Amino acid sequence: MCDQLVVTLKVDELKAIISESISTALSKAPPAPEEEIILKRVDVARLFKISYVTLNQWMRDGRIIYHRINSRIFFKKSEVMQALNHSVKKYGRK
Repeated sequence: MCDQLVVTLKVDELKAIISESISTALSKAPPAPEEEIILKRVDVARLFKISYVTLNQWMRDGRIIYHRINSRIFFKKSEVMQALNHSVKKYGRK
């Protein structure tokens, strides 16, 4: 025989129970990963305060990671920030 409990609730009480259950479940869930911000060459050049020629050299040297979609070049902000932190540690502050 199954254990069953039949209870009469008001609508507001039921809403409160459901809301509390949802809040508890959401607080236990892992946070959603943040979307990656995509930068263009102009954004990266401004961030580092460098010319396009220097940026192209850094890309060739592997100092900064880039991604190509057809003929367009993009950068992930997280990877650019890693390159920025690495250059500050290696070459000192400007």
